Amino acid sequence: MFFENEIINFNILDVIKLNQTNINMNNTGRNFCALSFRVHSDTVLKSETNEYNLTDNCISFVPSRVNYTRVSSVDELIVIHFDIINGHTKDIEFFLPKKPEIFKKLFEDILYCWNKKETGYKYKCSAIFYEILSNCHSQNFKSNPPFSKIHSSVQYMLNHYKEPNLSIREIANQSFVSEVYFRKLFKKEYGKSPQKYIVFLRIRYATELISTKYYSLKEVALMSGYTDYKYFSTEFKKHIGCSPSEYFYNFRS
Repeated sequence: MFFENEIINFNILDVIKLNQTNINMNNTGRNFCALSFRVHSDTVLKSETNEYNLTDNCISFVPSRVNYTRVSSVDELIVIHFDIINGHTKDIEFFLPKKPEIFKKLFEDILYCWNKKETGYKYKCSAIFYEILSNCHSQNFKSNPPFSKIHSSVQYMLNHYKEPNLSIREIANQSFVSEVYFRKLFKKEYGKSPQKYIVFLRIRYATELISTKYYSLKEVALMSGYTDYKYFSTEFKKHIGCSPSEYFYNFRS
């Protein structure tokens, strides 16, 4: 969930503008991520598991090491190529912003700054990129509305997700609803099961702990709600794309 992530450390590699027609291109083995704003586009991205239709004003994110095919009758876009230093996601994501003119201006600004290459341009480009990410996050982050029937349960989850014995039944009880009904409402509001959301919270917290370099990996697992390190390692690799030890050494490097 790239667009919902609040903490992203990155290294910008390139910013370019493309204007292509009648494209049918396979992209394999890319070792960098791409964030794009499509000025004018009729494009389909096909990964091994999904198909994504990208149109005018669409913002899209393609992670590294994801193979896909791009089919376009027309594709005019500004794209930022970059490395993510503190994590990895495996899914292509996209959305249509509510105010595309804001994103269009930001992408044009970062393109201009990158091409002009004045003194300190990488700092200026990073500042613009952070602003782009901030706008992406604000339009995609799902907060828990106070009028929601499960507001109390979600708040309880956010406060207790690091507890190893936390159960969905215990969480549902905070809103005085059955576990089945809670699961149904949660999936409707958040787009995923409560258990998957707990895993997301735990793994995100684990990456933050690892990045501090203060704790061993076994300590990180325990602090994130996992009493079984092997299970923690499996879940971590499933969501981040590498093992906790690989993440630790890559981040330290």
